[in-house]
Amino acid sequence: MSDGSVNQGRILRNLMRLMDVTCGHSLYEVLPRGVQVWLPDQGFGVYPDLLVVAGEPLLHDGQSDRVLNPCVMFEILANPTPGYSPKAATLPERGEIFRQCRTIPYLQAYLFVHQAEARVEQFYRAEEHLWGMTAQTGLDSVVELAITDARLPMMDIYERVDFSLLV
Repeated sequence: MSDGSVNQGRILRNLMRLMDVTCGHSLYEVLPRGVQVWLPDQGFGVYPDLLVVAGEPLLHDGQSDRVLNPCVMFEILANPTPGYSPKAATLPERGEIFRQCRTIPYLQAYLFVHQAEARVEQFYRAEEHLWGMTAQTGLDSVVELAITDARLPMMDIYERVDFSLLV
């Protein structure tokens, strides 16, 4: 949900490839940046960098660019989003967009993918109103998505990413 950079483009490409392989020939569909996730309670939409829906996309008022049922959303961070703090003690302090998206009943996981370092933070729905968090750091780690049984090696997420580039 941030402005583009070479590294962000590389990470997005890598995530698309990994998720396409994982979700291919299943009920899950991967949709890239540009598809809006509509938040009816707030009356506006957000644009994740990547999203996954289970089954057919549910559309708000039949509008083909407003999806209501993401189950996984990815946000590639250049600079921390407003309200986001990796050292925050509680989930509500994590990020305004994530806070609003937690109300989506279909959403099972929200991932912050850093581009300044090999770090992925995954927030997952543990219960209806309870979210948990895992963090993977380093290129030898693997991000596991329970919703799709996906295993995303960090070395593949960050393939060709140059951490010395300014974001």
